[in-house]
Amino acid sequence: MQHNVLERYPTAPLHVYAIWTDKRFFDSRDQWDAAGLVDRRVSHLWDGDDIAGDWLVGHDPGFRGGDWDAYALFRPDAKWTASSPPRPASSGSTVIGSIGDLTAAIGPLLTAGAAAVPRSTMAG
Repeated sequence: MQHNVLERYPTAPLHVYAIWTDKRFFDSRDQWDAAGLVDRRVSHLWDGDDIAGDWLVGHDPGFRGGDWDAYALFRPDAKWTASSPPRPASSGSTVIGSIGDLTAAIGPLLTAGAAAVPRSTMAG
């Protein structure tokens, strides 16, 4: 994500929400190291109970990721409501294994000159 998207588009109006969960040994909050996501456009969030990942997997039949190490890319004009998020423009898992799909999906959103901010969410 850092190299293939954020560094590739250094001035793009992107915002990445990296949502970290407790899925594997050493996935505790005090062991988390941000995985090299150091760009100012990244917000790191801790979701120890994996509420966000479980919700996406259970409520969006188009979501192609698992409940961890996945991404969901939303269009700049995506409308969020209290009852449900919009459909992702692209999603997949693992993040690194799907990076080609993510970069292919994000490029047209950035070149379309959209006024809103594309949002990519990744559960780690």
